[in-house]
Amino acid sequence: MNADPAAGDRVAPPRSVELPPTADSPRSARRFVQDVLRGNLDEDTLDSALLLVTELVTNVVVHAGTVATVGITLESAGVRVSVSDRHPVRIGVGRRETQVVRPRPAAPDDLESLDGLGLEGLDGSPDGLEGLREDGRGLALVDALASSWGTEHVAGGKTVWFRLTAAASAQPPEGTPTGAARGAEGAASTEGRSGAGNAPNADGTRTTERAEGAAVVAPSDPGSAGVPPRLPRLIARDTARALSAEGEVSELLAQLLDALPASGGVVRRPAADGVRVETVAAMGRAGTDAQARVFPLDPTQDSLGELLLWPSVEGTASGAVGPADSHTQGRAEGHSEGHHGFDVERVQLVSRWMALALGGGDMRRAEERRIGMLSFLAEASDLLAGNLDLARSLALLARLPVPRLAQWCAVYLNHEGANPTLEAFGHAEESQTAALTRAAVDPDGALMAAVRAARGDQVQMVTAFGGPALVVVLQARRRVLGVLALGRAPGHAFLADEMDLLADLARRAAFAVDNARLYSRQVELAGTLQAGLRPPALPNIPGIDLGSAYGAAQSAGLDVGGDFFDLIHGPNGWTVAIGDVCGKGAEAATVTGVARAVLRLLTGRGAALEELLLELNRALRDTATAGNARFCTMAAASMLPLAGGNARFHLHLAGHPQPVVLHQDGSASLVGLAGTLLGVLDDDEISFPGLELQLQAGESLVLYTDGVVEARQGRELFGEQRLVNAVAGCHGLSAQGVADRVLSAAERFAGGNLRDDVAILVARVAD
Repeated sequence: MNADPAAGDRVAPPRSVELPPTADSPRSARRFVQDVLRGNLDEDTLDSALLLVTELVTNVVVHAGTVATVGITLESAGVRVSVSDRHPVRIGVGRRETQVVRPRPAAPDDLESLDGLGLEGLDGSPDGLEGLREDGRGLALVDALASSWGTEHVAGGKTVWFRLTAAASAQPPEGTPTGAARGAEGAASTEGRSGAGNAPNADGTRTTERAEGAAVVAPSDPGSAGVPPRLPRLIARDTARALSAEGEVSELLAQLLDALPASGGVVRRPAADGVRVETVAAMGRAGTDAQARVFPLDPTQDSLGELLLWPSVEGTASGAVGPADSHTQGRAEGHSEGHHGFDVERVQLVSRWMALALGGGDMRRAEERRIGMLSFLAEASDLLAGNLDLARSLALLARLPVPRLAQWCAVYLNHEGANPTLEAFGHAEESQTAALTRAAVDPDGALMAAVRAARGDQVQMVTAFGGPALVVVLQARRRVLGVLALGRAPGHAFLADEMDLLADLARRAAFAVDNARLYSRQVELAGTLQAGLRPPALPNIPGIDLGSAYGAAQSAGLDVGGDFFDLIHGPNGWTVAIGDVCGKGAEAATVTGVARAVLRLLTGRGAALEELLLELNRALRDTATAGNARFCTMAAASMLPLAGGNARFHLHLAGHPQPVVLHQDGSASLVGLAGTLLGVLDDDEISFPGLELQLQAGESLVLYTDGVVEARQGRELFGEQRLVNAVAGCHGLSAQGVADRVLSAAERFAGGNLRDDVAILVARVAD
């Protein structure tokens, strides 16, 4: 397979160099790239090549731990560069695998600081690799900056290649040979070294000869004869966009080391917690702080960080800049060649560039952090406000901050006359939840002591489970509801903005918890009132089998429905009634209460059904307020079991839908005579005609409210005919079975979304 289908025309022989797996190799690779490309590419393209080679060689040295081979081929449109390692890979016997990646927009991953990394001992290993920073951004940068790139895998290692398209060729500095000339010189030199083609060089690189005749050269040291050191320059805007702030600082450090007689350098600054020190960038071999030359990134503000440079022994120059006072001891000052031959003015300029890059990065991160916190707060508020179930709200509150803001979170609620109780607990490690939950309720533990002592709206810092913890009071509507406790692992303190965020979360969560508690109480109250609209249990009537079903509308919420039924025993036997009050809520519950009270009172006195309905009509009309009429529908029937297993029903309707009779043969039919709506008309305008029914054993009378026939499927109603068919399909079922079957048919027709409450009462003559 062709590894590079877009190969261009060569304008000079390929050049390559082998570098050992040591900390100096990235710098040697940069010098090699400058030797070959300087004068043949514009400065911005050269910057990109240097940056990518540095990252890829660092990857090889740190991860593969093998010799790194850098190859450069000048082409008519730019340059092709490859970096290879010798880490063995099994891909198949004698098979070569190639992956070509097309360019696409990409942003490198943000750097993660090596918090707490000191500089002492960085040169503790023979290869000095501890001084290298590698942040896994190599391929991301290649993807962002290269015009094309790819990878080649073979059993003996891997190669990453990339191509850069150059702008108009830059003129080489006066006296500097072009890359082509240097290539020719190198080739001529190689021809004269036929017997020493594989001899190691003094700096650890190896000079070899390719079969294609290309010279392989060792890079020169900075300041050596031939090519003058390339001075640091501001990074091109396109390249800077592909870099994080730390990446930009790393490249500035690399450029600075290219021009200085230094063995290595480190940029470090105080961590966000103000206690630790984090390493921003590192390259080359580093020694101890005492051996380093220290330059503040911003002389007016030490908190921005500092640059440490370690001079190379062979690059030591005469002359030194002495300290002005004890405060500046160990820091570089002056405007000329300073200690160890450093161009102090140049170093200070680059240090300021680093400070600007870090300052801009800090501002971007601070803004991104602020936006992230606000987004988290908004999302958390929406989730909490959209849930009115108390148990779910508490469980959600315990999980929301974990693991983004805390390692664990505990929610305590206050109860009258008792200590706060743990209601919900969340931990980043589920395996530790049980053990820490037990510790969170330990009455003698530090956390419970802090929870009991929590007062006001102050955020309290404590130590719990070996790490830092925050205790925040949950307070809403001037009432203390409980406590929110959050903690982290040891050594991970809460920052000031995180404390403010969690305090704000606690305030919002308190209102959400309070709303959920109020809603729970209202649901409980509504359930109690709704249950009061029906008898707690159906009575046992000899010869009559009873069944009932109730379905609440999906939109009912906390509203109490107006559908009710009752069975009342009087001097003349049993009376069954089912009704539907207009409206919902407290008014409907009031009207229902009036209706049931009148029914029970008059039935207990032995009043006839027609008289009972007349008195109920008067009661509803007389208790109505101005502009707020009270009315309802009702179906009432007296039941009298007869000898021989039959039963007699005397039925009256007051604006109510006709009941359905299920006959012995399995057929069903509507029965009843229409009557006047209760609570609307005067006595001389109302009529409640009666109908006597005699049901035989196994037959049923099905009473229901209008929510059954008004169940909707789009614009279509369930209707009376579907109801009759549903009842007819209940032949042989018990009274409860008939009630359940009818309710299920209505709900299924409406797709589980009943628009009105449904009440069903079935009286079946026992077999």
